[in-house]
Amino acid sequence: MTPNATINVSVSNHYREPTYASEITSQGVLGERVEIIEQRPLFTKILQADGYTSWISSDQVYPGPIQDGKSVTVTDHFMRIRREPSRTSEGIRDAVVGCTLRVIQEIDDWYQIILPDNLTGWAEKRQFGHFPSFSPENILSLAREFLGYHYFWGGRSPKGFDCSGFVQTVFGLLGITLPRDSWQQQLVHIVSDDFHQARPGDLLFFAKTPERVTHVAIAVGSLRFIHASGWVRYNSFRENDADYSPEHLKTFVSVNRFQSKDN
Repeated sequence: MTPNATINVSVSNHYREPTYASEITSQGVLGERVEIIEQRPLFTKILQADGYTSWISSDQVYPGPIQDGKSVTVTDHFMRIRREPSRTSEGIRDAVVGCTLRVIQEIDDWYQIILPDNLTGWAEKRQFGHFPSFSPENILSLAREFLGYHYFWGGRSPKGFDCSGFVQTVFGLLGITLPRDSWQQQLVHIVSDDFHQARPGDLLFFAKTPERVTHVAIAVGSLRFIHASGWVRYNSFRENDADYSPEHLKTFVSVNRFQSKDN
């Protein structure tokens, strides 16, 4: 992959075909670098770092090299980029957690940001920072931040997650790159086909048919898990628990364990 363009909106929808009537297969976030494969007047075909190819509205991707400036990462779930360094100034763009932006100037508690299309604006410094290292504890802490956010097919941001997008986002913010789809994520690091063997932070995979995995969750311990299903929520394998899910018990496939590069 040779990135030659940048996502220019907080969250971009990516379509299977170059039409808004097509299925949304994934999303991108502001500052994400992509490779342009084909361009049409209304849609542009792109390749993302996770190997996904899709069509994006041409208005939402900006070709060219990445801008100069200090790289900063959004740690707030949602934020506004404003025309002037003031909370009362009008907004010119928004951003979500994980967006990578470029700083060209600092004044007091504000960064001046240059956007992919070279428009400049201001954002509060407190909304940027660093994510902790990859560990089971940090996986669960970050996953819990997203509890209650709604399910959205193809989603991979707080504006809406699908199951694999939720897992990919949590792991990605902690520095671990996962494939986009649950069936792809399940192909590596299998440790057991017994959910009793799951440790907190492990991934749990589910399949309604033997042919392909269709769902993924994160184990939290005590036979419970967190996942995007309707919304980001807990469920349990234990029949006596209020959030017991017999459907997930019936369709469970494997426990997979991803470890930090230091382990």
